[in-house]
Amino acid sequence: PWGRGASEYRPGLFTKQYFVEHDEACAADVYYALSEEIRRLNMARAEIGEAPFKRPNYSSFAKYFHWFKLLGLVEPTDRREPAIYDFLEERQFYRLTDKGKAEEAAWQDPVRTAHPEFG
Repeated sequence: PWGRGASEYRPGLFTKQYFVEHDEACAADVYYALSEEIRRLNMARAEIGEAPFKRPNYSSFAKYFHWFKLLGLVEPTDRREPAIYDFLEERQFYRLTDKGKAEEAAWQDPVRTAHPEFG
């Protein structure tokens, strides 16, 4: 697997589950929830002496999220909201596509799914 897809923790699977539970979301909301989940898991891992998972920065997550869009796993909705800061773009919301609901491998490793020749 490539990038965070190679880590023990699969942020793509978390992203899919987040959309299943929330119907629609923007990438920032998914990222904040992912960050909180990794923090929670790392607290538990510390108690048993396991190495912590690394949390991606937002830029890395946004690039990762872009693969889900390219693969047709998520699609934009009509919902937009102002960004937290004026200099940022509006928050675009997305939902799972039927393909995104059925797919599993692409959520685990979107780069390899898009480019099997890298295998």
